Amino acid sequence: MSLISADQTFQLATILAGLAAFGFWAETTQLGRKLSGVLIILFLGVVLANIGLIPHSAPMYGTVSSLLVPLAIPMLLFKADLKQVIAEIGPMFKSFVASAGVIAFSIILLTLLFDFGPYEAQVAGTLTGSYIGGSLNFVATAQAVEFADPNHYIGALTADTIGAVFFMGVLMLMPALAFVRRAMPSPYFSVDSSGGDSEPVVHEEGPGVPFNMIGLAAALATSLAICALGQLLAKMLGQENYFILIITVLALGVANFVKPLVRNFNAEFEVGTFFMYMFFVTIGASADLATIAGAALPYVVLICASVCVFFVMIIIVGKLLKLDLAELMIAANACILGPATAAALAAGHGWRDLVTPGMLTGILGYAVGTFIGVGTTNLLTWLL
Repeated sequence: MSLISADQTFQLATILAGLAAFGFWAETTQLGRKLSGVLIILFLGVVLANIGLIPHSAPMYGTVSSLLVPLAIPMLLFKADLKQVIAEIGPMFKSFVASAGVIAFSIILLTLLFDFGPYEAQVAGTLTGSYIGGSLNFVATAQAVEFADPNHYIGALTADTIGAVFFMGVLMLMPALAFVRRAMPSPYFSVDSSGGDSEPVVHEEGPGVPFNMIGLAAALATSLAICALGQLLAKMLGQENYFILIITVLALGVANFVKPLVRNFNAEFEVGTFFMYMFFVTIGASADLATIAGAALPYVVLICASVCVFFVMIIIVGKLLKLDLAELMIAANACILGPATAAALAAGHGWRDLVTPGMLTGILGYAVGTFIGVGTTNLLTWLL
């Protein structure tokens, strides 16, 4: 019996919102940036539930999963203008396709060769979606493939974070290896590009819209309408487990074909992220601390081995396609670590003209990651 019972809705909502807010604050600290706010609030949820402060299950958790998560997904995609993305990515698009393809191939290959447990197809698809897109795609893919076991879910998310750190180390090692530079020559490495003397580049999404409640309310209303239509279509098609995919398609449709409306939306990405953070707290609360470590180990092996396969394969593919090493580094970073870190990596090296393409490549990953992740699970389910 927990101190806060499952029927104490407002008390639980306070905990969820408070931990989500703490996650945002944590990412302003050096340690928080290294661990990520998601991982911090996830494990705080685990701790609070396992010491008996909050319950492992509650109707409130179901509300967050069934209402706030679908509501958040369109809000996180409303600025995914694919025409602008593809136009401005330029040559980096080829590097993005190569990176995404090699990531998916690596995870599929290892899952076929080795046994990673009863949820291996769902985990492989979820990690593929995440490593091509981001946390949004992790959640969306997991829901679409019905991967809901809390212990294995946290195990997969832990592996995702550990693998991302390992990947970053491998990525930063690549330009230090002479044979890699020979395979993928880049003019960016012909001069001092350490970024030590360059000023940091701050990327802005655009001129922006001054905050107003009309913009936020319109975004929320549009997201709710998309969810309502998506639910109706999913039932009509008899594919209710693909509800998340359907609302993703609808959200991208609005983002790309109803631009005058979307331009007036305000703070929708931040609110969508807040909803997702609340969801991660509920996932943590649902887990049994004693079984997380055992569940995470095979997935850590899977993702770290996939990064090693990626390293070998991307050098071969990069040489065959004559990819630019610097562009590949930014595109791969955008896939696995997201648009913000891709822009930061480009800025840190002084590659100013790669900052915006890096950001946009990450947005493209958000747009396609869930579809590739679900496709990976379906393929593995058929093959295994």
